[in-house]
Amino acid sequence: MSAKHTTKLAIVSSVSMVLSLAVTSLISPPSDAYQKFQSQSAQTASQQNQIAQVFRSTYNLPVGQAIATKINRQDTLYIAKGETVNASLLVAQDIAANNGTVLIPSGAVIEGQFVPVEGGSKFVAQKLTSRGATVSLQAESALINDMKDPRETNAGSILTDAGIGGAAGAVLGGVLRGGIRIEDILGGAAAGAVIGNVTAPQVTVIEPNTAINIMTKQTLTFATRDDY
Repeated sequence: MSAKHTTKLAIVSSVSMVLSLAVTSLISPPSDAYQKFQSQSAQTASQQNQIAQVFRSTYNLPVGQAIATKINRQDTLYIAKGETVNASLLVAQDIAANNGTVLIPSGAVIEGQFVPVEGGSKFVAQKLTSRGATVSLQAESALINDMKDPRETNAGSILTDAGIGGAAGAVLGGVLRGGIRIEDILGGAAAGAVIGNVTAPQVTVIEPNTAINIMTKQTLTFATRDDY
């Protein structure tokens, strides 16, 4: 082999080595960055797999699902005609799927408003808080009928408005039980007080722990933990 031919092979060999090194460096990223990328990808895949394994079941509560609740307050609520009042209800009993999985536990809080409707008020739900999570909720109660304001139509209020003391009130009570009309006993001011109480304003009265059933107006979907 001539010296010229030997030199040519050496050059080709060197070029091939350079190309090989270049291609290798392009295919293989820096080891530290590549390892970090692999680690993050593996961690993300692991988390997704864990979530998929834990939250594997979904359940739906249909439109028209009844939820038994009671008002969350210790004093009587009086709602004037046309008035809107913020309030919260407590779920009175567990709401479960067909297989017994509890979707809304007793004690969950439903927040919303008592809004005026013809003949009284109704509760309109806005959100549900359960197990530390809050979601929007569309649900409402049936009509809660209004009544004459009991604060102005009870016997105590009548006697107070009429200016009659406790002893006279006791006597009056005995007389009334005998069937005599109150107008025959009371003078002008007292009779006026009675008439005034008969025309007392209408209010919706919600006693403490009053049971209030609400109906869902939307389908609620729950993703449940299989280990919950």
